Amino acid sequence: MKKGLLLLLLLLSSCAPSVQHYAQIDRYLYQEQYTEADNVLEKSRNNYGLRNELLYYLDRAMVLHLAGRYAESNAFLDMAESRMEELYTKSITSEAGAMLTNDNLLPYEGEDFEKVMVNVIGALNYVYMHQWDDALVEARKIDHKLNVFNDKYEKKNVYKEDAFARYLTGLLYEVKNEYNDAFIAYRKAYETYEVYEQDYGTEVLPPLSVDLLRLTESLHLDEEHSFYRNMFSDTSWVTQEERSGEGEIIFISLDGHAPVKTDYFIDAPIPDIKGGIYYLRVALPKFVIQPDELDYVEVKLLDSGGAVSSQEMFLAEDISAIAVKDLEDRIGRITAKAIARATVKYLLSLEVRKKVKDDPFADFLVKLGTNIYTIASEQSDKRSWQTLPAQIRMARVAAPPGSYTLVAEYYAANHRLLMKKSYPVTLMAGEKAFLSNRYLGNSH
Repeated sequence: MKKGLLLLLLLLSSCAPSVQHYAQIDRYLYQEQYTEADNVLEKSRNNYGLRNELLYYLDRAMVLHLAGRYAESNAFLDMAESRMEELYTKSITSEAGAMLTNDNLLPYEGEDFEKVMVNVIGALNYVYMHQWDDALVEARKIDHKLNVFNDKYEKKNVYKEDAFARYLTGLLYEVKNEYNDAFIAYRKAYETYEVYEQDYGTEVLPPLSVDLLRLTESLHLDEEHSFYRNMFSDTSWVTQEERSGEGEIIFISLDGHAPVKTDYFIDAPIPDIKGGIYYLRVALPKFVIQPDELDYVEVKLLDSGGAVSSQEMFLAEDISAIAVKDLEDRIGRITAKAIARATVKYLLSLEVRKKVKDDPFADFLVKLGTNIYTIASEQSDKRSWQTLPAQIRMARVAAPPGSYTLVAEYYAANHRLLMKKSYPVTLMAGEKAFLSNRYLGNSH
């Protein structure tokens, strides 16, 4: 019996992935030593285990993206997406096993927003390699996934659209001069940001009104243009023809740490065999937002004579808010499953105790063992893509053709400068130059 309990506890301890390597990875990321961080990940593969190989692919992909090794990053994103598709139909055997232990026994298949971020990061990888057709392939995958979410969830899940992903898609279509598709993407982005404002507190991106006015006028969509003219009556904008004589910088900043999951517990009432109520403790997951000093980011464009323009970066995607809200939206279903799991374990423990009720010592051991088992096995699924940022910010800076320096200044709420980055950039007429940065905060 003791040997059986030890084996059981060993099984439980092997369900969830080790997270010890994340502290070492973070230290390298703070110092922008991305290759060293990737080396730690590569050596830590066994820490993930087979059930969590998706997380290994996702972490490798993110760190390689930061290292500028975009082709390698996309190779891991491809493996991650294949694994997600493979896990789309869940294993009945694994589900049954999870009912006796916890959801960590199941292979991790990713949160819905993580599935979309796979293609967002993949598209950005191709953008930075100037492989625009491949970037658009990722954009079309995004469109397909979001359409599936909309059909699948209807009103069940809060997250079934992604405003930033739609907006990025519009930018990519513009690069390829596919303006009609760009307009459709921007329109979907605008509609989604209106929902974002209500659900996550993320406001509609300031450039969207200009984009919609500019493209509807250029495409001779008179009815739509008139509609947006009335809606954005106070917006000043330039025509597509005027814009074509300028270049534009698209600066994307991946900021902060993604939220992490932790346990919280509730006492679930279970009907007792004697007609009373027995309370079992049930573990549930919740996302916890990671603290961050960052309050706002200023972007300045400088030429040889000094400042040309300045703007505050706008919040394009609040991954932390999406993660928290989406999990809260699903917690009722997760709770029902957790209570059912607790009930199964409780009833099984009663059946085992019945078989040894005539032996007080054996009954004591079984009772002790089942209690240890119940406590040890009652864990929520705390897995997530931890190398994602907490937020994505963006700036769009238009300027005449020429050579410039883009300066990004990261500030705390008290206007204290946290980080300053400079990027030399040469703009050509009609060109969109994409730049990026990763801000993690000050090293601990």
